[in-house]
Amino acid sequence: MTTIEIRADSPHSHKLIWFRRFRPHFDEWVFGPINRLVPSQDALASFILMACAIDYMAGFWWGKSTKNRNKAAYIGFIDTYFPPGRYESKALYDSLRNGLVHMFTVQGMKYALTHNHPEFHLSIDQGNQIILNAADFRDDLLAAKQRYFAEVEIKPELMDKLLERYRRDGFMGLGAIQIQHQAG
Repeated sequence: MTTIEIRADSPHSHKLIWFRRFRPHFDEWVFGPINRLVPSQDALASFILMACAIDYMAGFWWGKSTKNRNKAAYIGFIDTYFPPGRYESKALYDSLRNGLVHMFTVQGMKYALTHNHPEFHLSIDQGNQIILNAADFRDDLLAAKQRYFAEVEIKPELMDKLLERYRRDGFMGLGAIQIQHQAG
């Protein structure tokens, strides 16, 4: 994706043009790998990516720096955009974002992870853990992303927060790679 310069004083319509080019790139780089991993034997990696995707979108939603505010942004994003009453946002932050992403374990034993078992999603196992099925969790994450992005298009303040985060932290993309050869 080509980097597009967005001036802070540009009208919302110009920002929308940029955003509508950004969305497919975001979907390709963030949800593409998640969608490929969810049904696979590597579904654990999809949970890691989903926890990271929540963190990333929460940063866009938050706008300003999330340094020392990651928890508030993460929980706020889940509480705002995920289906009401389905997930405990603080537990997802502690178990998935902090536990799974940073320590490769489901911290606090609040959740148990599975894949290809939609019949178990959000039920309680014998250890009193809430079961998350990868595809169902992905579907709720995707719906949250769609709700958030739809609001970005109609609420200039959300667009401005997203752009603030984008300008500050960027987004992954393929650029020209130049390799310098060293004389041997």
